[in-house]
Amino acid sequence: MFLLLFLLTAASALYSLNIAVQLIRVMRAMPRIERLNAPPPARWPRVSLVMPARDEERTLESAMRSKLGNTYPELELVLVDDRSTDGTGAIADQFARTEPRLQVVHVEHLPEGWLGKVHALQRGLERASGEWVLFSDADVHLAPGVLEKIIAHAEQEGLGHVTVFPQFTCSAFALQMTLVSMFRLVCVRTRMWEVSDPSSSTAMGIGAFNLVRRSALERTPGLEWLKMEIADDVMFGTMLKRSGAKQAVLNGRNSVSLEFYPSLGAFTRAMEKSGASFPLSVLVLGNLIQVVLECGFLAGVFSGHPALVLLGGGTWALGAVMTWAFSVWAGFSRWTAPLAFLGILPTAWVSIRSAVLARVRGGVFWRGTFYPASVVRAGQRLGR
Repeated sequence: MFLLLFLLTAASALYSLNIAVQLIRVMRAMPRIERLNAPPPARWPRVSLVMPARDEERTLESAMRSKLGNTYPELELVLVDDRSTDGTGAIADQFARTEPRLQVVHVEHLPEGWLGKVHALQRGLERASGEWVLFSDADVHLAPGVLEKIIAHAEQEGLGHVTVFPQFTCSAFALQMTLVSMFRLVCVRTRMWEVSDPSSSTAMGIGAFNLVRRSALERTPGLEWLKMEIADDVMFGTMLKRSGAKQAVLNGRNSVSLEFYPSLGAFTRAMEKSGASFPLSVLVLGNLIQVVLECGFLAGVFSGHPALVLLGGGTWALGAVMTWAFSVWAGFSRWTAPLAFLGILPTAWVSIRSAVLARVRGGVFWRGTFYPASVVRAGQRLGR
């Protein structure tokens, strides 16, 4: 029994130490937008802001006001109302009547072989005329001056693609704990510190803010290549990196923000879309291993063996301190840090549940449309 407790505690300790080292690399590699200080270019290039929206009436008005409040001198906005069943289209049309920079596209029909969001992005791109195109979810808020800072930085650095890790806001403690746990792992697993290295194949794209130079996008197969990709934002960045675009990931704290989901239940339902992406056995095994690594130190804490108690307690303290630092850096609530390791439990549940539902249903529902699992997997580009 002692050997088992030791192995669980030691594995968790080594895992936590590795996560801590990688989080430090992440936080050092991603500059905050508000601290960028590149001089303005000789001429501001035109930027087209493309926003896909489906049933976004709860957050659309405030998000649109934040975007329209930006002072970028050459900005056009294209909002794509993707078959919304609520007041999204009416709100968008109301803004368009008084805002000449805004175009509204209403999508009534989804062509076969397309995911709804990717199709909406394509429809918006067809209307965009800018030298830069910013794909940004309709519920995202932009602080004043953000576009000027990012465009100046991109022009100075010769970037072809800029994506932003946004600040996620939510009020529910359980959801905050889950998001902190999930996103610190996302940052580590995707090796975000390597994205800006042209010699690395590591790439990233985030749906809240994917800014691409049109000339860079034209060197890729285009959005049609991603038309059945569930992780369209991530694969968008991968597609650009493979085509030779120079990339950067920025920290959007206090600059780019959104309410990720209003509750843990809403998050659970939204993640059902990913259930057909991987086999059920792979997801179950992977999540169980993750739970053991995240929570294995508890075996030492409650073992009664002084050495294991010390090792387990030290592992918990290291995880809490690093999660607190990451939370401050990213703009999450720092008060979840002592219990952030428990966030792996709802994350694992959501992942396994989505896979079980996909197996039972034979596919996934996303944005009001059912997609058979075979079709989803056949259309995936991520990892190929």
